[in-house]
Amino acid sequence: MLQFIFSMYRKLFAREGFIKFNRFLYNCSIRGLGVYNYENMNVSGENSFINSYIKEDSLKNNDYIVFDIGANKGDYSKLILQSIPNAKIFSFEPHPVTFKILSDNCLKLNGIKLFNCALSSEKGFLELYDYKSKDGSSHASLSSEIFTTVHNAEIVSHKVDVSTIDTICKEHSIEKIDFLKIDVEGYELDVLKGSKTLLQNNKVKFIQFEFTQLNSTTRIFFKDFWELLSVKYKIYRLLPNGLLEIKRYDPTINEIFGYQNFVAIHKEL
Repeated sequence: MLQFIFSMYRKLFAREGFIKFNRFLYNCSIRGLGVYNYENMNVSGENSFINSYIKEDSLKNNDYIVFDIGANKGDYSKLILQSIPNAKIFSFEPHPVTFKILSDNCLKLNGIKLFNCALSSEKGFLELYDYKSKDGSSHASLSSEIFTTVHNAEIVSHKVDVSTIDTICKEHSIEKIDFLKIDVEGYELDVLKGSKTLLQNNKVKFIQFEFTQLNSTTRIFFKDFWELLSVKYKIYRLLPNGLLEIKRYDPTINEIFGYQNFVAIHKEL
């Protein structure tokens, strides 16, 4: 039946005159699959996820550890704290301009510890790039190519300190992470590689990571995340009011280079 429908659709609509119509259907469809739902945290599904899965899990212990990597101005950290008052949040923002805003926004909030550094696969120093005309934007990235190819903009750079999740946990005597959120403009995989010890020892329960058109520039594919996480984690796309499980790797459906958030939930939960 499906093949008949596909065949008839091809005959009727696989024509140059229907390009706009087909693109419209495509854009509607990918939003139904959790892609390009970026307008706010309700639409992205982040609010729903936090207030159901994370909030429920936090009731199991009084020492709930959250890492907000790529904290920007602190909106996500504040949302976590509103939903989970007992959370201990470690917020990481490498951009010096943005970190100042983050510090001001979190000044009167208990439970949030701020770090002015990037996290990656190894310690050191790296150049962080941003718009020359809008230094301190939410698009700051470790890749200059993102600005020259995707954003087509002039850039400015900052030398930033880089650490790893494993190093931070060792330095601050953190034995486990309950919720790990990563939004670092195309370098989410490198951050996960820096948590090798914690991942091997099953010390991270929930992981949320962003996947966007920037991954086509950094050449980091969903398959890389799948190979790293799928043995121990169930992986889902965030939907506005739920989760869409990725049961098997299918490049046609999984390698869509547009804004989306994936969630990995440890299979032992």
